[in-house]
Amino acid sequence: MDHSIGYNGKYPDTIKFHPTMENTLIYNIGGLLVVENLQDKHKQEFLRGHDMEITAIAVSNSGNMIATGQKGTVFQRTADAPIILWNMQTKKPMAVLRGVQDQVLKLQFSPDDKFLACIGQNSTFIVWKVQDGQPIHTRVTEMPLSLLKWGELDTSVNPKHPTYTLVTGNANQVTINRLEFDISSMQYFLNSANC
Repeated sequence: MDHSIGYNGKYPDTIKFHPTMENTLIYNIGGLLVVENLQDKHKQEFLRGHDMEITAIAVSNSGNMIATGQKGTVFQRTADAPIILWNMQTKKPMAVLRGVQDQVLKLQFSPDDKFLACIGQNSTFIVWKVQDGQPIHTRVTEMPLSLLKWGELDTSVNPKHPTYTLVTGNANQVTINRLEFDISSMQYFLNSANC
């Protein structure tokens, strides 16, 4: 990181290794997303799209997408904290996801890259379909969450539409969320149970 002037490590979820491109590091410098080759310090790409500091970064398991979230903007009446989905090949935005305010705390792609989960400082918990950027679940919790982690897929009931496990939690409570496909409505729904 000696070449990365401007990275301050202020937010813990803002530096990632690319899962399939060897020696590729992804991190932020303020509101810029940096994709850097560790073998060639002069081979850096800067992705611009945020108007405030990036506070969370997630890289899809396939390595084809990056999601970045920011602090709430001071340039609008409400402190919206949009999330940008980036195409790793083109380095261009694919979608801008909205619904979080104040600050994006954590982002995480599902194991098959079909869903993106987010927790925000304003106690929001949102899951989006990556394909079209539509939210399939939005909840405001009593306390802000600090834990967000996908579990393994269950394809035993419906291989085409697997069941997902998503663990959320804070200092007082851990919740197991199951994202299940309902055939009658042809939609995914989230069912939650506290541990």
